[in-house]
Amino acid sequence: MEYLYLKWIDYKTNKKYLIGALFRDKEKNKYYFKLSQNHIEKAIEENVISKQMLPFSDFDKIYESDEIFAIFKIRLPKIEKFSSEELRILLEDLEMKEYDEFEYLRKTNGILMTDNFIVEEEK
Repeated sequence: MEYLYLKWIDYKTNKKYLIGALFRDKEKNKYYFKLSQNHIEKAIEENVISKQMLPFSDFDKIYESDEIFAIFKIRLPKIEKFSSEELRILLEDLEMKEYDEFEYLRKTNGILMTDNFIVEEEK
């Protein structure tokens, strides 16, 4: 199983707070997400995030989906609108043989200009 971590970056300190883990089971073609209660509670305690900012609400649940979750989907390009040349250039730039949502997130960190979430591997 492959996994990536969803983190929140405090723009004042650049400190990263773990929000949860995204797992992919390629064999079953499923995605899973689990919130990290201890890390989130610490970030809330430090007034860095609020519960309303979280993409999910249940700390005890492992979320499951056949498609990548919305919090990650918005971080992906709409490749169906790419020409074959644009797609080729994207894959070449990212050193990918074929487009893969999970791999795209791994390589780009899923950074958006509209929020402070980031997607990272364990380092």
